[in-house]
Amino acid sequence: VKPEDRSGDFTFSRGSNLSATRVNKDGLIEKGRENLLLQSNQFDTTWLQVNSNVTSGQSGYDGSSDAWLLSKSGATGLVKQDITQSGVQAFSIYAKAGTSNWMRLLINGVALAYYDLSNGVVGATLYSTFIDAQIEDVGGGWYRCSLIGNGSTTLVNVVVADADNDTSGTSGSIYIQDAQLELGLVATGYIETTTATVQKGILENLPRLDYSGGASCPSLLLEPQRTN
Repeated sequence: VKPEDRSGDFTFSRGSNLSATRVNKDGLIEKGRENLLLQSNQFDTTWLQVNSNVTSGQSGYDGSSDAWLLSKSGATGLVKQDITQSGVQAFSIYAKAGTSNWMRLLINGVALAYYDLSNGVVGATLYSTFIDAQIEDVGGGWYRCSLIGNGSTTLVNVVVADADNDTSGTSGSIYIQDAQLELGLVATGYIETTTATVQKGILENLPRLDYSGGASCPSLLLEPQRTN
C-alpha cells in the first residue's frame, strides 16, 4: 500500500448495532446478524419442556446426529425459551415429522403459525402483528420453518401439534434442530449459540466493503461523523 510512510492512513469507528448494510459480491444487500437464543441446539438446557421430553442424537437435516426428538406427554406439549425482545423478528427452526405431522411455532404475543411437516405447507396463523410464515423443503423430509412478526415478546416455543390449529392430543413427536431468533424480516443462515448470543456479518468496527454496480473490487463505505 502506498504511501508506505502511513501518511495516508485514516481511522474509522462504528457502533455495536447491526443495522448497517452493504451490497455484497453477489449483488445482495446484507447486514450484521445475531441469533438471540441461547443454547440454540441444546433443547435440554436453557429450554424448558412443558408436557414433553427431548431426546438427543437423532439424524439431522445436515447429515449429523445433532437433531432432537420432541415428544409430548400431554396436551400442548412444547419446548420453550424465555426471552424479552421487541421489533420485527424472525423465529426459525428445522423440523421433520415423527409420529405427528404438524408443528406450531409461537413468538408469544407477536405471531403464531402451524406447519404441515408431511406436505410442506403453512396452516393457520394468528395475531394482528403477524407478518409472514414460510416452510422450505431442505430434503430428507426436513423443512426449515420460519415465523415473522412485529411486536414485543417474552418467549418463543415449539409445539407438537396434532392437526392444523389443534394441539389437544396427549401423544406424538416431531424432530427439531437449530433454532434461531433474529431481528429482521427474513430468517437468515443459522448461527449456532451456546451460553451467549452470537453475531455474524457486518459487526462492530468492521468496514463495509461494498460491491455496488457489479464492481469486482469493493469500495469502502465511509461516512464522516456529523453533529446537528
